[in-house]
Order: sequence, then structure tokens, then C-alpha cells
Amino acid sequence: MSPRGVFEIQAGLCRTMGHPVRLEILHDLRGGPKHVGQLARLLEQPQSTVSRHLSALRSAGIVVAEHQGQSVYYRIANPKLFKVCDLMRETLEEQSALQSRMMHEP
Repeated sequence: MSPRGVFEIQAGLCRTMGHPVRLEILHDLRGGPKHVGQLARLLEQPQSTVSRHLSALRSAGIVVAEHQGQSVYYRIANPKLFKVCDLMRETLEEQSALQSRMMHEP
């Protein structure tokens, strides 16, 4: 695959993950697979909203759906995505702290 192709895939992944509800879903899946009803309660969002976001995450290959009885459980497809989210959060916290220090310097 060409470097441009890799950048296209990366940009698509960033677009898909670029919604706060989707990031919250990923955060809540850290504890293990959950069904849409559990996620809706945790996120305090309507089940239809959570289903729509899960569909987008699933289409992008970020989450995987597994049928267990009559329920569908969602889990993260690749745990490395948790590291990506952690690094982004750390970077933002560092950037915020730096900006705060700069604002308070004489």
C-alpha cells in the first residue's frame, strides 16, 4: 500500500473517532464487551443514538459485534486503540498545562 493510501485510512479512522460520544463508547469498552443497552445507560444517551455511533465504529472496524444469545455485545477490535486515546489525552493535558503556565507568566 502506498503512503498516501495509509494516510487516507488514517484520516478515515480519525474522522470516525472524532466524535465525543464515540470516544466515550471506546472508553466504556475498556472494561470489556457491552451491549447497546449497557452503553446507553453509561453514556446517558438514547439507545438509538448509541446504536448509530456503534454502527459507524463497526463500519470502520474499530469495534466488533459478537452475538451472545439474543444480545449483541460490542468490544474493541484492537486494544492498541486504547493506547492511541491515552496518548491523545496525555498530549492534550500537557498542552493545556503549558498554555496555563504561559498565561500566568509575567
